[in-house]
Amino acid sequence: MTSKIINIANRFLSEKDCTSQELSALKKWLSDPETHAEVESWLLEHWASSPEIDSTTLIEIVFQQIQEYEEEHQIKSGFSMRRILKVYQKIAAFLLIPIIGFGILYWVNSSSHSNGAMTETIAPRGQKSQIVLADGTKVWLNSDTKIKYPGNFSKNQRDVYLDGEAFFEVSKNTHQPFVVHTSGVNVKVLGTKFNVKAYADENQIETSLFEGKINLVLKNSSTKNMAEKEIEPGQSFIYSKTNHRLVANKFPQDEINGWKANQLIFKDDTFSNLVRKVERWYDVKVVYDGKLFNDRRLTVELYEGERLERLMNIISLTLSVNYKYEKGQIILTPKAKNM
Repeated sequence: MTSKIINIANRFLSEKDCTSQELSALKKWLSDPETHAEVESWLLEHWASSPEIDSTTLIEIVFQQIQEYEEEHQIKSGFSMRRILKVYQKIAAFLLIPIIGFGILYWVNSSSHSNGAMTETIAPRGQKSQIVLADGTKVWLNSDTKIKYPGNFSKNQRDVYLDGEAFFEVSKNTHQPFVVHTSGVNVKVLGTKFNVKAYADENQIETSLFEGKINLVLKNSSTKNMAEKEIEPGQSFIYSKTNHRLVANKFPQDEINGWKANQLIFKDDTFSNLVRKVERWYDVKVVYDGKLFNDRRLTVELYEGERLERLMNIISLTLSVNYKYEKGQIILTPKAKNM
């Protein structure tokens, strides 16, 4: 029985395709105190990439998905979702696994049924965060990033609003597209893995697809939807907010999502991009005269935990820059040329 019910559970999460009888069996298995150990083992295995999220939170996510699936398909299984959660929470009160991990933030609104209620999660400068949305979608937030999302998605579309950089693993649902809204581009998907870099204070928006398929809906001030472009895996599209042009490139995966693996990667970066990354990564203000450094570029890889001083020494030696700390800021000046 165990292998059969686990197959049903896996199929529900991956394909959202179950009969009413299978859903009843699944919810019985999830809520039975005698199968708690099996359920917890399955949950932690399925969300192996998110060990910092406790089993109580994971079970709430699964129940929320089941409820939305039943509402969408008008399925009545005879189980009360509130009763199931109450039973499981009694168990979890004794077996709760604490949420751990540096820089991890999580929020799930399982009690609210109002699609209009929005939650905002912020990853401040110098930190990164991870959240799991109501549909099971996993989102990693880079430093200086904020994302808004509803406690419960609408039946027709899953909308989130991004300012910054995030990596998404979207839970598949062919009947409910997932849309990432940014200032110049909307990213529309059904289920896939992709990275979006869309900081409000930057001129470019970059979308990179790792797996699946996505559509970019481009916008400008004169038309609501300017054009729609389809992206294939391995492609990266850069959109200019200034001239509304879209440029396609191939990309090395480790370079695009290196931040997710705690790598700070500079790949022939312009000086202005370099400074923005340093400010976000280390939560520090960098002061410099842009006219004096426009022609300087840097290529280097660092890991989280590297001291700011070491990075500044690399920049100083490589780009011929002097630096000093003053009143909580880093001030950069060009080195004097040898006569």
